[in-house]
Amino acid sequence: MDLKECALQIIEEVKKAANPKQYIKESVRFDRDKREIHIEDKVFTTRGHLYVVAVGKAAPLMTEGLLEVLGSAVEKGIMVIPHGYEFTAPGFTVFTTGHPVPDADGEVAANAVLHFLENTSPDDLIVFLLSGGGSALLPLPRDGITLQDKMTTTRQLLSCGARIQEINAVRRHLSKVKGGNLARRTKGTLITLVLSDVLGDPLDSIASGPTVPDPTTFDDVAHIFTKFDLWGKLPANVEELVKRGQQGLEEDTPKSVPDRHYVKVIASNKTAVAAGVQKARELGFNTVLLTTFLEGEAREVAHVLSAVAREVRESSNPTGTPAAIFAGGETTVTLKGTGLGGRNQEMALALALDVQDMPGILGATYATDGRDGPTDAAGAIITGATVQRAREANLDASAYLQDNDSYHFFDQLGDLIRVPPTSTNVNDVAIILIE
Repeated sequence: MDLKECALQIIEEVKKAANPKQYIKESVRFDRDKREIHIEDKVFTTRGHLYVVAVGKAAPLMTEGLLEVLGSAVEKGIMVIPHGYEFTAPGFTVFTTGHPVPDADGEVAANAVLHFLENTSPDDLIVFLLSGGGSALLPLPRDGITLQDKMTTTRQLLSCGARIQEINAVRRHLSKVKGGNLARRTKGTLITLVLSDVLGDPLDSIASGPTVPDPTTFDDVAHIFTKFDLWGKLPANVEELVKRGQQGLEEDTPKSVPDRHYVKVIASNKTAVAAGVQKARELGFNTVLLTTFLEGEAREVAHVLSAVAREVRESSNPTGTPAAIFAGGETTVTLKGTGLGGRNQEMALALALDVQDMPGILGATYATDGRDGPTDAAGAIITGATVQRAREANLDASAYLQDNDSYHFFDQLGDLIRVPPTSTNVNDVAIILIE
């Protein structure tokens, strides 16, 4: 059994499954004669205009799929994508904006989207395609604060160890469009189709939930500032806004949105992992899906995965060999060195060190957007022989890990996974194959 060839076939299936174009086409049906859009058991009749708004890294592919279904029935569209991305279609206005760091172009785009939706009519239908990156791509600060204020606040939250849920709660309260504000201000009916890049698919966190209610309040934001001792360290405009919000002098984010709006997650990490699991079964592996909620420090997660692999080898628990162990999610890296890498490559390097005494094992880590951290790789492949191969090439695996330099380690061994940018993102997939 060629484990590397098997791993590459599994990754190819994961890659195909992460393509949102097919899920749009499977999720949406259109009765052209009745001008009805069908999504599961919901039916939306187009009595007025039919528009499309697409925001996020997957916007081009999602829109391509939607246009194959709706065709010329779409009269106009707006798309917001990162700088460097391209899209053209009749009737579409395309904005390219900053990601992952928001910029002034994003404010222009957000204003355009808000103005467009505010001027729809009650009979209009707007299909809103939302994917990862939407938070950064569509920044529109509340009156009284600036984009720089928001960016400074976010950096402070990141540096103090706030969880992503806490960061998003703050972001929503500093925005005119996030946290349900876009839905509240849209005159027509929004059909939001979501490609999730957040573990567990919480709708209020994906792109900071512009079309769904926000369960948090200004009091929650104030508590977060207190928890991390941020009062007096944030822009004065931000602190004043939160205090005014607590006093009821600033309108809170919507706790409900009009019932006519509809939201559906069409694909997520679960979708991609399930495709990999199915392929592994076809290749003859006993499969185990550990979780699609994988998070934590990349090298620590690697220790857990190696422990599971060792248990399989020693006791055939939770399954016997040949085994394929899957975990989906998104880990993090605390940078202490000066090297280059990404969370998937760092996890792979730590895993290689853990399994260096185990023959017949392979690990593959893969970022579904095709870009792991600030590199041109999507991840890496390791085996029980990786560390020994490195020694023979005069590479010290432990030293590279300590310097957070997994990219240069695997590049020299030829073990990086390189794929073209996928223009989508449903987090990461880790695969352990055991003969």
